[in-house]
This record gives sequence, structure tokens and C-alpha cells, in this order.
Amino acid sequence: MGGTNHRAWRRAIAVAGVAALLTVGATLGGREFLARGAASRADAAEEAPSAQPNAVPVTLARIVPRKLQRSVQVVGTFSGYDEVTVMAEVAGRVAKILHEVGDTVRPGDVLLEIDSTDYELAVEEVRRALELEAARIGLRPPPEEAFHAEAVLFKLRNEFDLSKLPTVLRAKEQEDNAKARMERAKQLRESNAITAEEYEQRATDYQVALTTRIQAELDAQAVVAAIKHKLVLLKIAERKLKHTKVVVPTPTRREGMPPDIEYVVAERKVSEGEMLKDSPGSSTATFELVMDKVLKLIAAVPERYAGQVRLGQKAEIRVEAYPGRVFAGAVSRLNPKVDRVSRTFEVEVRVDNPKRELKAGGFAKIDILTHEDPDAWTVPLEAVVSFVGSTKVFVVRDGKAHAVPVTPGLEGQGWIEIVRASSPELRLEDQVITSGLEKLAEGVPVRVREAGETAK
Repeated sequence: MGGTNHRAWRRAIAVAGVAALLTVGATLGGREFLARGAASRADAAEEAPSAQPNAVPVTLARIVPRKLQRSVQVVGTFSGYDEVTVMAEVAGRVAKILHEVGDTVRPGDVLLEIDSTDYELAVEEVRRALELEAARIGLRPPPEEAFHAEAVLFKLRNEFDLSKLPTVLRAKEQEDNAKARMERAKQLRESNAITAEEYEQRATDYQVALTTRIQAELDAQAVVAAIKHKLVLLKIAERKLKHTKVVVPTPTRREGMPPDIEYVVAERKVSEGEMLKDSPGSSTATFELVMDKVLKLIAAVPERYAGQVRLGQKAEIRVEAYPGRVFAGAVSRLNPKVDRVSRTFEVEVRVDNPKRELKAGGFAKIDILTHEDPDAWTVPLEAVVSFVGSTKVFVVRDGKAHAVPVTPGLEGQGWIEIVRASSPELRLEDQVITSGLEKLAEGVPVRVREAGETAK
């Protein structure tokens, strides 16, 4: 029994010794393994800065200063240099229409005719009344073909002498005779050759003759006044007769008006046979005319640009009807008042339209050229990244990509402006990344792509 226990004890000691040896070996081996792993990682860390096997290959471009034209961009509506509603000045039935929409007309051209029968009769009536009055004072009227107000007035002023009127001459002779008889009676009375009653009768006869002569002159002046009144009525009648022909008005010559004045019929408002009534609530509008060889482009400009927009500045106009074409204009008027509701002020741009390609009432986009910026920063279009309302470019700093928020400005062929005032982090010496942008983020290592290397 004792021998058996002794052998078991020795086996246990042997097992424990082997286990201890194995534990020591494992500990020493693990330390050596860890040491070797640490050394490997240290060597890799020392080699990483120089190799950077995960760096993104990119291409770079410099920021290029350019001379750019600054402008204020607005929209507006064309209107004719003049837009006229032609009104009929007399009432009546439309007898004839001579022009339609789209016709070109000039000042003085007849647009329509109103039935003139009543107005011709009114002129004839006044002429006959004038002849009647003229006959009372012996004034011979002008020939029928030249019978008009001015001709009658000329004869009245140059051929009529009130003192030679027969009634006045007769009254004057009677007055002179009565005066002579009164003077003889006075002499006879002084010598007591006649009685006082006879002298008083001669004096009374003279006073009556004098009064008769004055009345004759007054009657003649009344006839002359009646003739002048009839002349006014004749002018009115002739004017109404003239206005039975509705004509294109002649505008007052103004600065900027085209030398060759033409209108285009934009709308015809009446038809043949229609009655034009000159009464309250009625309209005598007949045509809408537009002077469109020069147009006015009216636009509302935000008040923040009030210090930049000036008279005479050139403007570039674009319309959808002519894609790619630019029409030239110039600022011709500035409204001195800012609208309190919209906070804009009105600008008028003069646009020459010799071929009538632009239409009054049309919509246009306007670039008012304000000034030139000699040193604006631009980068290639492909350098700008826009995502979810954020716009940025990537530049290389210390071998890594650095995102810089920017505000884009004007855009040209292959380039886009970066507004410096809104991009303070960007420097002129920075180089912007133009490729591999989809793989970039803040701090990602980058390297310049070598010649012939393709993007991965």
C-alpha cells in the first residue's frame, strides 16, 4: 500500500514539472512573437509616409485670374416706343376700313372713313348763312371751290370798309345835311330872322341824323360780328367733316425717336357699318398702333443695385424666340423712386428693332453691363462639387484633400468663377483637384496622377 502511494506521488511530480516547463516555453515564445509583430508594424509605419499605397490619384489645376464683365440680371417686358389708341373725334357710321392688323402705316395715312353726309350738309348750311350775312354788307363771298373760313376772313379784313357801307354813307349824308341846316338856323336866329322854335327843330333834326348814322354803323358792325361768328361755326363744321377720316397721328419729335416714323396696326376695334357714338359710357376707340422699330424694355431692378445701374450702360437682351442670339440695348431712363412693396426701381432699356424681330409685349432676359472685374478667380468646371445644396472644391494641402466651401459666380466655356468674398479659405496659390472627386473626403491622402496613368 505504501509502495503504491509512493509511485503515484512521483508520477504527479513528473506531470507537474512537464506542465511547468511547457508554461515557461509558451510564455517565452509568446513574448518573442509579440516582439516580432511589433517590429513589423513599426517598420510598416516608417515606410507608410513615403509610399502611401492607398493615396487617390488625382489631377490638379491652378486658380486662374480672369477679366470678367459684371452685370445685373433682370427680366422685363417690351413695349413700343409709342403705343397709341386712335380715337374717332366725331360720331357716325363706319363707312370704310382701309387697314388691318399687321399693316404698316405712317402719320397722315387714313385708317377708316365715317359716313360724311351729315357733316357735308352742316358745312353747306353754314356757308349759305355766311353768304346771307355777307350780302347784307355787300361783301362778295369767295368762289365755291375756295369757300372756306380762312378765305372769307381774308376778304372781310382786306376788302370791307365800314365807312363805305351804303347804309352808313346815307346816314352820314343825312347827318351832314342836318348839321348844315342847323348852323344856318343858328345864324338866322342870332339876327332874329327865325323863331326859337324853328331853330330848336333844326337842332333836333341834326341829333336824329347823328343818332341814325351811329345806329347804321352799329348795325354794320353787328353784321360783321355775325359773319365772324358764322366763320367760327364754319371752321367747326369743316373740322368735323375733316375728322370723318380717321388718320394716323403725327407724334412730337423726341430724343431717341427713330427718324423714319412708322406704326404697325396692333388691333382693329371696329367694323364697317358699326356706329360710333360720342356719348358718356361709349368708346370711339378705333385702332391700336405700335411704333416698334425702337422698343422700350421695362424691367424692375432690386434696390440693392441702385448704386451700380447708370444711364447709358449697355445691355444684352435674350429672348426665347431666338435662342443663342443677343440683342443690344442701352439704359435710357431710371425711375428715381423705389416701389415700397416690391423694393425695386423701374429701368427702361432702349432696343433698336429695325427688322421687327422683337415684339411689343414680349418677355426678355436682360444683362445690364455695369463694370469689369479685372481679377476674378476662376477654376475648371469639373473642379466644383455640388451636393445637397452645398458647393465646394477640393485643394491639396500637406498631401491630403481639403474641402473648401465656395460660392460660384459667372460661368464660361470650361470654367466657372469662384466668388472670393464668399470663399475666404481659398488661396490663389491653391491647386484644385479636377478628377477622382468621387473618392475624396476631407483628409484623404492624394497623389498626382502620372502621365499615361488611367483613372481607377
